[in-house]
Amino acid sequence: MDAESKDCMTAVPATTGERRIGAGERTDVVKIRRMKRRNRWWPLAAVLLAACAGTPSQKSTPPAGRAGSGNADELAASALMGWGTDVRSSQALAQIQRAVKSEPERPELMWLQVRICQEVPGCEPESVEAQLRKLDPGSGAVWLGALARAQARRDARTEDQILEVMTKASHFNVYWTTLIARLTPPVSRSPVATNVPQPAPTPLTNALNSTIGYLSRMTTQAFIPLSNACDAQQVREPGRRVRCDRIAQILQKSDTTLAEGFGLGIAQRMAVPNSAVYMQILGKINTLSHQNQTSGSIVAAQVEKEKFSNQMLKLMAESKREQDVSKAILRWAGQPLTP
Repeated sequence: MDAESKDCMTAVPATTGERRIGAGERTDVVKIRRMKRRNRWWPLAAVLLAACAGTPSQKSTPPAGRAGSGNADELAASALMGWGTDVRSSQALAQIQRAVKSEPERPELMWLQVRICQEVPGCEPESVEAQLRKLDPGSGAVWLGALARAQARRDARTEDQILEVMTKASHFNVYWTTLIARLTPPVSRSPVATNVPQPAPTPLTNALNSTIGYLSRMTTQAFIPLSNACDAQQVREPGRRVRCDRIAQILQKSDTTLAEGFGLGIAQRMAVPNSAVYMQILGKINTLSHQNQTSGSIVAAQVEKEKFSNQMLKLMAESKREQDVSKAILRWAGQPLTP
């Protein structure tokens, strides 16, 4: 980070601890807890600025007029906020469709359309998924919706075929930092960010908190089918075990802490306890958890929140992986990258 960012930050000794789950994420707490019970380790999605806001993000319907400008980022931001309020929102779907139509070469917008379409009755995401595969042919995440649909039909054969396709992917990216950097500014001009009761208004920080909260919930939901496909019972079958082992390796190359940690959790589940491989995986888990938790604590301790939030958005715009953002924060604060 540059000199300006150093002037606006007050570093304190880092302490570990879980972040508070915002109001918009409570609907998924039960699912997440179930996933934790099935996995030996399931990290919280890294919401680096969730603790910076004075209060949890509020559930407010974004104003329809804000999306009227036709700007793709404003349309996508309104769609994300609408989805955060009502996952079955047809208005949110219409907004993200307009955003994609205005800038059809942006895979992160198409990913949002896929995920929002999944929830809206009558929306069929297959054609959009096919377009996203053309934009990002190495993506394994684009198959998560198809996996969910196969599981809903109890179509084990198709489920195995999709998992086999996933083993050929190069990543499970969800365009985390790009979406946060691009959508937070328009969210900061909405009631979600401006109508928060605070002694000193921090709309940008509130918006960053809300945007990350929505995306965290969306990403967690997206990976639930893969959690089910590679749980402890499923990996007893030899073919499924081989596929899940390969997918676990690919997940570790992805752009979110959640996906990487999920991959490590699958790998740990299949390793022989206390073997050299098991201990190596455990070391990676501890390092990822340390970087996630400690960087989050450093961020939460900052005093000049709006200036820091602005610097965070610049860092996310320059970084393709959430994990690299965490490492940058640790280096700035003079903290070790390993526990």
